[in-house]
Amino acid sequence: MPATRLANPRRIPPLGRLWLSCLPLLALLTVTVGFAENANLIYNGDFELNSPDSPPPGWTMWGAQQYKVPANFTRDTTAPHGGKACFRIHHPADTAGYIVSAPDQAIRPQSRMRYEVTFWAKADRPGASQFGVTAYSTINPFTDAPAPGFYPLDVGTEWKQSSFAIDEGWDFNAERSRYLLLTFRATTVQAEATTLWLDDVVVTEQKSPREGRLMDEASLQDEPLQHRLRPGDQLDLTVDAKKPLRPANRNVGGVSFHRVAGFTRLPYDRDGKYNMSPEQENAVRELRLPMTRFYGVGDEPFSLEDSIDKAAEVCRRTDIPLDTLVLEFETQGAERKLAPEGWARGVLHSVARGYGFHYWEISNEPYLGRPGTAFASPEEYVEHVKAVAAAIREVQPEAQIGVAINQGSLKWGNYVLKLAAGHYDFVVGHYYAVSNADKRKFEVATLTENYKVLDQILRVNALIRAYNPGREVCQLDTEWGMHSGGPNGERADDVNRNANIFGTLHRAVRLIYYAREALLRGASSWQMFSYRKSPGFGVLATDAPDKRCMGYWLYYYFNRHVGQTVLDAQGAAPDYAPAKGDDPYTTPGAFPGPLTPALVTLSEDGRTIHFVLANGSWDRTVPCRVALRNFTPAKAEGTVLSSADPDANPLLERKEDFVADFTVEVSRAGMSCAIPPHSVVFVTVRCGA
Repeated sequence: MPATRLANPRRIPPLGRLWLSCLPLLALLTVTVGFAENANLIYNGDFELNSPDSPPPGWTMWGAQQYKVPANFTRDTTAPHGGKACFRIHHPADTAGYIVSAPDQAIRPQSRMRYEVTFWAKADRPGASQFGVTAYSTINPFTDAPAPGFYPLDVGTEWKQSSFAIDEGWDFNAERSRYLLLTFRATTVQAEATTLWLDDVVVTEQKSPREGRLMDEASLQDEPLQHRLRPGDQLDLTVDAKKPLRPANRNVGGVSFHRVAGFTRLPYDRDGKYNMSPEQENAVRELRLPMTRFYGVGDEPFSLEDSIDKAAEVCRRTDIPLDTLVLEFETQGAERKLAPEGWARGVLHSVARGYGFHYWEISNEPYLGRPGTAFASPEEYVEHVKAVAAAIREVQPEAQIGVAINQGSLKWGNYVLKLAAGHYDFVVGHYYAVSNADKRKFEVATLTENYKVLDQILRVNALIRAYNPGREVCQLDTEWGMHSGGPNGERADDVNRNANIFGTLHRAVRLIYYAREALLRGASSWQMFSYRKSPGFGVLATDAPDKRCMGYWLYYYFNRHVGQTVLDAQGAAPDYAPAKGDDPYTTPGAFPGPLTPALVTLSEDGRTIHFVLANGSWDRTVPCRVALRNFTPAKAEGTVLSSADPDANPLLERKEDFVADFTVEVSRAGMSCAIPPHSVVFVTVRCGA
C-alpha cells in the first residue's frame, strides 16, 4: 500500500476494513505504520488507486443534487503531476458542484496539533479556484461546526504546488470541529466553465508550534438562552404590568438598504439620480424603521461625500433616525480597502454637516475568501481596523467603530476579536441561518435554527466581554435573515422559502428574542429592495411598486407592537426539539425551546400592552390564555399573518392573502385566543382604568 494512502490511526479506510479479519497477525504492523511520522491523513490523495469509480475513492461530490454528475469528477491518467493519475474536476458553466474528501474518511483532529495541507493543481486556463477546510461536529446527521475556512487559489495551466497550515486552538477547536473535510471548487465564478486538476494531496499532523490557544466561548458563556417559558400543553402566561423585565430593544426592527446606488437602481442610480417614488418613500416610512445600513458608500461612481449626503437624504425622506444608521465605506466584496485618511475625510464631512452618524462598520464581510480580497489574513484586516479606528477618532472622538467577524470561524471570529480588542465598539456578525430549507421541517427552520443562532450570539457576547474588560462593546446585526439555496442550486435571492411563510416565521421568532432578551444593540435585516423575479430577501419589489412582500407586513406590524418595557411574562408553552428523523441536518434533541415564543411589552404611558406571538408549528393550533395583573383590560384588537403554501411566492398580489384580523376574547382577568399554525399574531390590549 503506497505511503500516501496510509490510514489515519483514528479512522479506518475501506481497504483497511478488509484487513480486520487478519487483525491478530497484522496488529503490530498496522499500529507501527499508522503512527509513522508524516503519514498522509487523506485516503487516495495521489489518486493512484485504480478504480472505475467517479469520483475516485476517498472523494465525494457536494452541492445541489443536480450538480452531482460523476462524469465531471473523474480519475485522469493523461498528464498527472506524479505517478499514473490525477483528479479531474470539471465545472460546466452555470453550475455549482464541487468536491470534498469523503466524510467516512474525515480527518479526526486532536488538540494542540497542526495540520499541514499540500497539493498540486492546474487548470485549463488561468483563473480563480478555491480550497477550503470545512468542519462538522457530527456527520450523521451533518451538523456544521466552526471551520478553518476557505482560501483563494490562483491557478494556471502548469502544475503549481500550494501549502496551507491550520492549528488546533487557533484555526478551529477539535472538541467542536470533530470532522474535517478538504474542499475544492474548480472556480469561484459560477457562470464560467473551468476544469481543475489535482494531484498529490497530502495532509500531515504534527505538534503545533503555536503557544497557547484562543479562549473557548462555550466555557465563557454565563447562562444559556432564556426562553422564559416552561414546557406545557398550551401557551399559558401570567403578565404583571408592574413587573418590568428590562427596556425593550426597539432598535431590532430595521431593514438594510443595499447601497446608495443599489443594484435595483434604488434609492439612487449609478448616475446619482434619485429614483424612489413618493409611493415607495411612503412604503418605507410606514415601516417605522428604527435603524438601517448602507455599505459600499465609498465605492460609488460619485464622491464619498456625495454618497454620504445621499444616504442622509434617504433617511430624511423616510423618517429613519440618522443616529442609528450604520455606514460602511469600502467595496461590496472587500476587494479593495479605503485608506484611513479616506475614512477620516468621510467622517469629517458627516460631522461638519451635523448628520449625527457615528456607527462606522469597517469592511463588508472581509472573511469570505474571495479571489483578490483586500485582506489575505485576519492579521491584515485587524491592522486596517486599528489604523482606520485611530483616524476616525481623531475627527470624531465619540465614534463607534465596528469590526466584521465570521462567527463560524475561529480565525475570522474569535481571533479577530482578540487581535483587535480595544479598538472596536461594536461587532458585526451577519447572523444568517438555515440552509437546504427544501429538505427541512418547518419547525426546525423557524425554531431550532434560531435557537442555535441565538446561542451563538450569546457565545460571541461572552468573548467580547472577555477580550474587552472594562469597555462597553456590543453587537449590531447589520444583515440577517433566512438564507437557503434552492433544491436545484438556485441562489438564495431566488428561493421563495427565504421570504415566504418559512422566512417570515423565522424572522418573527428572531425578532421576538432580539427585542426581549437584549442580546445585541440593534439589528437590520437583509434587504429593502429586490426584483419580482428574486424575492428571496425582498421587502419591497422595485418592479412591482404597488405590491408588498410578506416580510413587509411582518416589519410593519412588529415595529408597531414593541412597547417601551418588556414585561416578565411567566408561564408555559408547548416545547419543541427535533426528533429522530425530523431533519437530516440536525441532531435529535438539539436546541430545544418553546413552540410559541412570546414578546410582551408595555407602552410608555402604561396603558397599553402589546403581544407578539409566533407559532412555529406547521399543523398545530395552540390555545393561549393570559392572566393580567395590575392591568384592567377594556378592549383588544389583533392581526394575524399566515400563509398555507410552504412554497408560495412571498410577493403578495393582495394584502388580504396574508394579513387578517384576529379575534381575542377579553375579560377583567385577562385575554384568551387560539394561535393558528404557522402564524404570527399581534395583539394590542388597552387599559380601561
